[in-house]
Amino acid sequence: MRPGRPGKARMGGQHEGHPGRRGRMRSHRTRAANDGQVAPQMGRSRPKKRRVQGSAVRRQRLAQGLDARRAGLLRLISPVHGGSPKMKKLVARLLGAFIVVMLVTLMAFLLSYLSPSDAAVHSFTSMGIAPTEEQLAAKRAELGLDQPFMVQYLQWIANVLHGDLGESYRNGAPVAETLFGAIPYTLALSFAAMALTLLLGVPIGLMCAQRQGGLFDHAMRAVTYLFNSMPSFFIALLLLYVFSVKLKMVGVLSTRNLSGIALPTLALALPLTAWFSRQIRAYAIEQMSKPYVNGLRSRGVGEARILWVHVLRNISVPLLTLVGVSLGMLLGGSAIVESIFHWPGLGFESIEAIGHRDYPFIGAYALTMAVIYLVMNGIIDASYRFIDPRIKGEGIKKHRTRKTLKAQGGSHA
Repeated sequence: MRPGRPGKARMGGQHEGHPGRRGRMRSHRTRAANDGQVAPQMGRSRPKKRRVQGSAVRRQRLAQGLDARRAGLLRLISPVHGGSPKMKKLVARLLGAFIVVMLVTLMAFLLSYLSPSDAAVHSFTSMGIAPTEEQLAAKRAELGLDQPFMVQYLQWIANVLHGDLGESYRNGAPVAETLFGAIPYTLALSFAAMALTLLLGVPIGLMCAQRQGGLFDHAMRAVTYLFNSMPSFFIALLLLYVFSVKLKMVGVLSTRNLSGIALPTLALALPLTAWFSRQIRAYAIEQMSKPYVNGLRSRGVGEARILWVHVLRNISVPLLTLVGVSLGMLLGGSAIVESIFHWPGLGFESIEAIGHRDYPFIGAYALTMAVIYLVMNGIIDASYRFIDPRIKGEGIKKHRTRKTLKAQGGSHA
């Protein structure tokens, strides 16, 4: 061995001046300890990586093992799922309608639950019997009124989902039989009043817009102010007094024919026509100030054609919106009018059910009215694109713009 050159170490087979991996790790840790730092654990990072990879594999297997029905539901309701916009809109509408129906029925049950008396008390007092506490407890247990509020409500929802609306507390008859027997009368009265409103309100509104500031306009505005300030039940009492008591043209109680529906229809249509004609007048005046009206006049088109063809066609979308709002007002506001004329519709039956604390019918009435209102509004919303094709075109254009922006964002990424 030459002098001045380090010899080989006996253990490890490494030179003393050139330490191996273990020597370098010891020197590194020694320098880090002298500097007051924590030396990194170079040899212990691999198990952590393997643990992360194992977790990812387990998550992937769990995702692959999901039930197909659950995965399909998640894809359907996921807002980031790349489905068609029509399907997303339909699912959103159905979900919103379901929430609205549940809230309406819950509110109806809550108001019935908070009433000062219940069906058990009314069942005895209606017969002139002063019940004892034992009799009331037995009657409440028979009707299921001794259970907590949420238990009663959830039990009713479960029965409804199985197609059972329950039995009426008034006469023990099935609620569905009474309900479906009254729906045609309410729909007939509402559509008759809506038809009369359109027949009177649209011409009055257009003629007031054409003669803006004239004598006819001022006279119709005064009349519409008068009828708009009177509620429908007050007009019903006036019509009943004039045509039934004084003129004796019709009976006090309505019959189930054309003559019996005339006065209730008039009572509902007159105040609604006053509001409707004022809205049509405002829309028509706005359209008649547009440049296309001046262009039609410059080409020699008559005022009647401009008003009854072009202006009426351009206000068709807000007119349809007014129809939807008016139908909702008629369905919800016909209860008192039906009771005054004894018209056997949903409103009349609901007033009777409230008087007898008939909770199953009250809940079924709230459910039915909410569903009818939502279906009618859905039909009106769907008919917009048939009246004005630009509404559908704008929706398609917006969808294509979103897809283009997403594709550009993906390409840039």
